[in-house]
Amino acid sequence: MRKITTTVALFAMLTLITGCSSIPIKGVVRDKPTGNPISSATVTIGDKTTATDAMGSYHLDISDTTAAMIVNAPGYYIFTKTIGEETIHDIDLVPRKGE
Repeated sequence: MRKITTTVALFAMLTLITGCSSIPIKGVVRDKPTGNPISSATVTIGDKTTATDAMGSYHLDISDTTAAMIVNAPGYYIFTKTIGEETIHDIDLVPRKGE
């Protein structure tokens, strides 16, 4: 009986550990026409949000690869996509005309 209890406990712990593992998602957000990095763009994946640094780089640790990525910056159209299995997502934002 003790062996079964130990096995069940180990299985439960393994499930918790693997179920809660995080996946690092990173990339660079750039202006599509110029290729220049966009600082302070907001990158949201599921319930996690961060801002790009001066070089347009961002990094988020997520647990759900089916979550949507939303990238937003003033003067640009909002960009959305599903994360999937890729861990590097470089994004080119399209500027709004006349802004």
